[in-house]
Amino acid sequence: MPAADGPAVAATSMEQAGEYLTIVGSCNDCHTQGWTESQGKVPPSERLAGLNVGFRGPWGTSYGKNLRTVVQRQSEDHWVQVLETSDEGDGKPPMPWWNTKQMSDRDLRAIYRYIKSLGPRPNGVPRSLPPGREPTGQYIWVTPQGAQ
Repeated sequence: MPAADGPAVAATSMEQAGEYLTIVGSCNDCHTQGWTESQGKVPPSERLAGLNVGFRGPWGTSYGKNLRTVVQRQSEDHWVQVLETSDEGDGKPPMPWWNTKQMSDRDLRAIYRYIKSLGPRPNGVPRSLPPGREPTGQYIWVTPQGAQ
């Protein structure tokens, strides 16, 4: 794991660094409705409020959480801990936990502060489903299929 004072994005503000990191880190791909379809042309007011399309694999079906709701109820320190520990081993794919473990403490805090600056945006996101439970809505199968 990198040191807390390791490499970090330089920007005018922590929020500006956080916005940049959410874009280049592909956070919006799984946590912003319509991001991929619009090629990233989603206004900040609608970003990171969750995705209703599931990601299905051997772990079940997971959904991109409404991060704006998460940061409203979670401290900055807890946010950093979750992203450094793969949610204490409970993190589900396709979240790239191996990448967030490599981020500096400063960058993780910048992402938190950016998302927090967006304010709350209530948006219902389906709950994750265990293996064997069929999702009722759309999902993406994210494990290899066919012969090797």
